[in-house]
Amino acid sequence: MKIRIILDFICPYCFVGEKLLEKALKNSNSKVEFEFLPYELCPEPNPQTIVNENNKTYFLETVGKWAANEDILITFPTINPKPRTALAFEGLYIAEKYNKGIEYIRAVLDNYWIMNKNIGDIDVLAQIAQSLSIPFEEFHDSLLSRSFKEKHIKLNLEVSEYNFDVVPTFYINEKQLDNFPRTSKEWEAILK
Repeated sequence: MKIRIILDFICPYCFVGEKLLEKALKNSNSKVEFEFLPYELCPEPNPQTIVNENNKTYFLETVGKWAANEDILITFPTINPKPRTALAFEGLYIAEKYNKGIEYIRAVLDNYWIMNKNIGDIDVLAQIAQSLSIPFEEFHDSLLSRSFKEKHIKLNLEVSEYNFDVVPTFYINEKQLDNFPRTSKEWEAILK
């Protein structure tokens, strides 16, 4: 089974949606091949989103309650402004070279949504990579030199042409799901 996910790391729905999929996969015998497609919610040169109390209130009443109902730990990130995610996506290309794509995606999401770390910072991303046994120097130098910048910009633009309304958007074996599953049980039914 192939699962393609359009996401951005700073999207709380992407975090919870991926956690639901992760939980369902633990209860499944499905062999899954992942493909991740970037869709930056705030690409350059757009201004970065400012975090404020209104954001927090809305987050706690919606995403926070949803995550709690599914036993998913999530916190309200206080990094201000919200980090840009181009570097995090450029790091994904290196992680995939070492067959660590899904582990990298999950670690970056966890670092932002649970540990409140600035995933727009090269050093934070390099520490994540190192924790996954991805060579620190290669990873750090690739991000510093922006080795994958053009590849990322091109892919981000291509993805923006896809027919989708929200992130995350999931595809199972090339078929786009009409709505992304809101519970791990819904995912388990899809994975059967």
